[in-house]
Amino acid sequence: MNSTKRGEHLQALIRALDGGSGGEGYLEILRTLEVPVAELEPHAIWHPKHYTRNILAQRPGYELLLICFSPGQRTSIHDYDSAHAYVRPVLGEVVEERFRLDAGGRPELVRTTTLLPATISHLGGGDSIHRFENVGDGRAMTLNLYAPPLRKWRVYDERSGSSSTRPPGA
Repeated sequence: MNSTKRGEHLQALIRALDGGSGGEGYLEILRTLEVPVAELEPHAIWHPKHYTRNILAQRPGYELLLICFSPGQRTSIHDYDSAHAYVRPVLGEVVEERFRLDAGGRPELVRTTTLLPATISHLGGGDSIHRFENVGDGRAMTLNLYAPPLRKWRVYDERSGSSSTRPPGA
């Protein structure tokens, strides 16, 4: 690859997001602008015990992250309060589990969806309690776009039903 072309797709994606499209515009950008895995690999950090969150771009209106999952790794059950999230797998497959709170305030599974590369999940607007897991034998990566950027999220304990607000990833 010509060194002047390195990262051209990722840079095109970030420039398009910088256009300030918001909402449906962000969704359309993520649907149409593909970034080859080879361009994302230099940004990927892997940890043997937990998934990683790798910042690709941070702006006042959004942040773009590369989430890296080794086999079997998953997020906690969490939600984003008022932020909108768009999740697009770019390598492997991830399972998205959506939850609602039962009468006792415990997370209750309501839907499971397998996301493959080029599919996009949108979370937000009060329907965002979820968890992602890499169920495959190989690594998985997702592009996650948060608008506005996440500053905190609510994490739910499956057993007790209690929740706490934490910085993202904690």
